[in-house]
Amino acid sequence: MSRGTLLPLVEIGYGLLLFLGIVAVLASIYSYHLGLKFDDEVSVSLNRPKLGFRPHACVVMACKGEEQGLVRNVEAILNQTYREYRTIIVTDSTEDPAYSIIQAAMARNSHSDSQLYVSETHPKASGKIAALLTALEKDAWASDVYAFVDSDAFVPPRWLEDLVDPLGDDSIGATTGFRWYFPTQGVWSHIESAWNASGTNLMFDERYNFPWGGAMALRSKTLREISIESVWKDAVSDDLALNSTLRKNGYRTLFLPQCTVATYNRSPIGGFLSWATRQIALTRVFNHALWTYGLASYASFSILNLMAVLVLLAGALLSREWFLPAALLWVPSVLGLLRSSQRISSFKRAMPEFAGEFEKNRFAGSIASLIVPWIMTYCIMKSARMNEIEWRGRKYTLTG
Repeated sequence: MSRGTLLPLVEIGYGLLLFLGIVAVLASIYSYHLGLKFDDEVSVSLNRPKLGFRPHACVVMACKGEEQGLVRNVEAILNQTYREYRTIIVTDSTEDPAYSIIQAAMARNSHSDSQLYVSETHPKASGKIAALLTALEKDAWASDVYAFVDSDAFVPPRWLEDLVDPLGDDSIGATTGFRWYFPTQGVWSHIESAWNASGTNLMFDERYNFPWGGAMALRSKTLREISIESVWKDAVSDDLALNSTLRKNGYRTLFLPQCTVATYNRSPIGGFLSWATRQIALTRVFNHALWTYGLASYASFSILNLMAVLVLLAGALLSREWFLPAALLWVPSVLGLLRSSQRISSFKRAMPEFAGEFEKNRFAGSIASLIVPWIMTYCIMKSARMNEIEWRGRKYTLTG
């Protein structure tokens, strides 16, 4: 190819990169705007007037193994400010390490209305769902509201009250919090925290949000109307299967940032990647629109970052004028850092009990957020062909 032919191609390439850089800047500004909107919605949620809806409630916790902080988490559930509620905790067996730990915690908190059961057999359901169905069976639908919480979740005293109150609105099928990981050890602990935090972006958007199984509540009449036993009898994921059914029945899911639970994590790279890919594979099956949205968003961001590196090299090797499109292509990363810090501030307001933890991890969490698009892209692409997942020692076939 002659020099005369090459020059126009270089000019076209430069023009294209300049155009992509401008588009990237506009897209990242819009993304940052959405972050500001998210912050506003947090304020609206925190200031929403209470309905005074306080029916009899039942908190259900499925437990397997000795989770980090299990005693603290159980005692937090047993000591909610809610006036009239009971707690049902279900383990796999009496030999499960968690059984004796929970039994002792209940004995120390004898003022609470609490029961510990062993999971009944539900052969087609996942272990967690079998435990949830056991709890519903043992309670015999005696409660007006059921709240579900993960055993590795630490909740503040008003968590149940805040979660239940909006259910006084009959149009709301479920209320939900989310999880915030507080890193405790190693770089991958921070990356997992940033990865998880990115999942909060769409929780106020009722087109894409879902009731997250680690912190959600539904009225008894809603669960019976949607025949939850049939929905869960052969399900792998409690929340994603529930979300599909609620949507089919015209119910809304309301996200409450103040009901976000705290989890202290210490993930090695292998465990984190396996967990993240499994979560995305479940999303692909039960919420394909969200999976596709994630693929398009994160793959585009990753490609733009790679192009920014290559164009920066071109600027160093060829001509300084290449630094302009390189700078434009780097803007999403810079605004991404700011948005991550902004997100931390939003949840710090929603979870004031953990303000110190948020500040301690703000810088590392913001930096770790730069790696999240690459991790997301990898996990989404890997999940595209997954037909089976392994979860807590059991394998499950993924079917929609």
